Amino acid sequence: MRIRRASSTPVATAAAPALALGLALLAATPHGVLSQGIMALPPLPNPPPPINLTCDEIAYPFGLRGKYAPGFQVTCGPNNEAMLPIGGHSFRIDQVSLQEGFVVIFAGPISQLCYDRNGRPTAGSTRIGPTNLTGTPFFFSKRNRLVATGCYSSFLATFTSSLPNQSPSSIGGCKTQCSGNHDGLCPGTTCCKAEMPTDGAQEFTFNFNKTSASVKGEEAGTCRAAFILDGNEEQIVNISGDGRRMPFGERRMVLDWVIGRNTCEQARSNNYKPQYYCNNVSSCMDASSGAGYFCKCKAGYEQSYGNPYEADGCQDINECRFPVNNNCSHHCNNTSGGYTCSCPNNMTGDGYKTGTGCTDSHLPSGAPTQNQPQDVCVHPEKNPCIYPKYCKDEQGVTSCDCPEGMNGDGRKNGSGCKKHFPLDTALGVGLALTVTLATTLLCYYWTMKKRKVARKRAELFRKNGGLLLQQRFSMIPSQGEESSSKIFSAEELKNATENYSENRILGRGGHGTVYKGILPNKTTIAIKKSILFDESQVEQFVNEITILSQIDHPNVVKLLGCCLETKVPLLVYEFIPNGTLFQHIHNRSATLSLTWEDCLRIAEETAEALAYLHSTSSTPIIHRDIKSSNILLDENFVAKISDFGASRSVPSDHTHVTTLIQGTIGYLDPEYFQTSQLTEKSDVYSFGVVLAELLTRQKPISVGRPEESCNLAMYIVILLDERRLLQEIEPHILVEAGEEQIYAVAQLSVRCLNVKGEERPVMREVASVLHSLRESFAKEKTIIKNDESIQITYEQESVHSEARPMSSLQSSEETTTQYSLPSEILSSSHLAR
Repeated sequence: MRIRRASSTPVATAAAPALALGLALLAATPHGVLSQGIMALPPLPNPPPPINLTCDEIAYPFGLRGKYAPGFQVTCGPNNEAMLPIGGHSFRIDQVSLQEGFVVIFAGPISQLCYDRNGRPTAGSTRIGPTNLTGTPFFFSKRNRLVATGCYSSFLATFTSSLPNQSPSSIGGCKTQCSGNHDGLCPGTTCCKAEMPTDGAQEFTFNFNKTSASVKGEEAGTCRAAFILDGNEEQIVNISGDGRRMPFGERRMVLDWVIGRNTCEQARSNNYKPQYYCNNVSSCMDASSGAGYFCKCKAGYEQSYGNPYEADGCQDINECRFPVNNNCSHHCNNTSGGYTCSCPNNMTGDGYKTGTGCTDSHLPSGAPTQNQPQDVCVHPEKNPCIYPKYCKDEQGVTSCDCPEGMNGDGRKNGSGCKKHFPLDTALGVGLALTVTLATTLLCYYWTMKKRKVARKRAELFRKNGGLLLQQRFSMIPSQGEESSSKIFSAEELKNATENYSENRILGRGGHGTVYKGILPNKTTIAIKKSILFDESQVEQFVNEITILSQIDHPNVVKLLGCCLETKVPLLVYEFIPNGTLFQHIHNRSATLSLTWEDCLRIAEETAEALAYLHSTSSTPIIHRDIKSSNILLDENFVAKISDFGASRSVPSDHTHVTTLIQGTIGYLDPEYFQTSQLTEKSDVYSFGVVLAELLTRQKPISVGRPEESCNLAMYIVILLDERRLLQEIEPHILVEAGEEQIYAVAQLSVRCLNVKGEERPVMREVASVLHSLRESFAKEKTIIKNDESIQITYEQESVHSEARPMSSLQSSEETTTQYSLPSEILSSSHLAR
């Protein structure tokens, strides 16, 4: 359906003060302020006739105020003309094609520069600049042309596309001269055009430069411009009466559009049912770009004026109205989307010209009656049998037989009489035919099954993000033969998990279930199986593979491979046997509790891994979901960060990325929650909560605490400010760590939990502080051990000294000296703590 309308623009005249009129004229002139006689340009030519749709003529999926499909909102201009808002501009709509999926709008030049009569550039030239269609259903159409006008100009445009079936970037452009053809047509010496280099691009950049360094005489008083133009436009350059090229107004540009980013099959499925917009008599067509679809009325309905997106929008064609439109020989009956043919009552046939048509139905003359029976066997011309002597006519019923050795019905118009085929020959031929047919059918079956499996695997590969994963890998310079990741088969992982048995479940998270698996080589693995399968899950799946494939750190869980042959994506990790840090902190019934030395080491290892992700890895990565349940402990209680489903990579020239809010309550950075700007300091905040957990052994959110301190991040600050911290520390931790270590870790946690992200330390500094605390604690333990050994030695010597007789004052003084030395060392060791 094409919607197009021509309407005249009313001209309103009103009296106004001279100053206001002068300002209005100044604003409407693209050349800026021009003084008379010195910089005056010829008057602007009449603009193109305002051929555009009104708001009353816009058809769905376009619409006004909530009556439109996502991305197809239309606004009304001052004269009720339909306007298409894109970015910071609104464009008048000239034409909408519902069947072919494009819209024609009026748009100004991409770039325009005018010169005064002295050859100097003027100010105030209008242009729309690069238009970004990302996030809209529109694409730059190949129906357009790249056009440049003006003297000695070079126009080069680079179009980019993120669609799977399109090349990432394409370049097109042309160059002009400045002599010869001045008729305003293109191509000419002052105008050039080039084909659009791609179909399906949503973004472009351009360069529009002069090929000649100086402005020559023929450029004075002219304009040069570059724009994307509807290929059907003919008059390109505005020519004044004296042959000069004038400034440009709006010209037609074509934008293709599609519905959504799903294929027809996805849109029809239950998950995407709200996104399927075709009516019940229209066909769904996948877009050639590989993303989105559009609808067309089915055969038998109006193709030019029907609306396949509205209920009852496709108009039935009455093929019976004109005989040339149908294939009926006599009677035509119109139906919804087609027609049927029939014959009159006195005729037989199907009524179609290309079928049996219609013929008269009457009895042949000379037919015998019951009163005049005739023996047809005695009349050779009426005898129906091949062998007349085997014809029998009994009371008007004729039967035919075959001679001995032959079989059949014996009739001329029947199967006749045929010789018996020898039984052994018949069996042999039958067996050969059966074997041949069975072999053919078996080969056909296996071939079709193989093709079906291949198609299913290819479809699952695409649905599970295989194409996106390949694209991500292609952009990673280090991804290649050195990659240790493996693609597992579905059968291999099914056997490894005993068909995903319940007793093999290690845990369930926000993004899926983790199973324990054992490969044939006895290697134990962990398999992550996503819960749902939609676009967001595919993005997380591909994101996690891409990120983990770039990470090589002893404190980050290692990715062993993935599987793309199942309905839901699968990731295969190394198996971490000792559970999560959350379990070891909060499980009061655990037989082996974490020591203070373990806590410091785990905290330092986690901080080192985060520092690596933030600055050392090839692409800076923000985890976005740091919490104690995402820190795993191996058989040696070495910490390993896991679950990168929410992670985001940050370009090296960016300090943050803007995303939808994602994380875990209690660990979520409040600054990120308010601004949606994700930085590495968001991970620092979450790590501060983990430090508070290790210190207090309390959960991040607890309704058992007072309302103002139910959040552990607030509670640790309150405890430190009110000097009640030591009261909340478990006694054995306090005895083992000492007050100095407790306060040092608490202060580091509070620094990480600062409300202002810029005042939080970076993870490299946090790791350094934790490393110093570990060294200090190790030295302190060494001193204590030395004190204990000295104390034991002292006690042994004192026993011996008591056994010896003290006969003089000298002996007494020596004994006193032996008592004072270990006491001083012991005292100093306690002071150091």
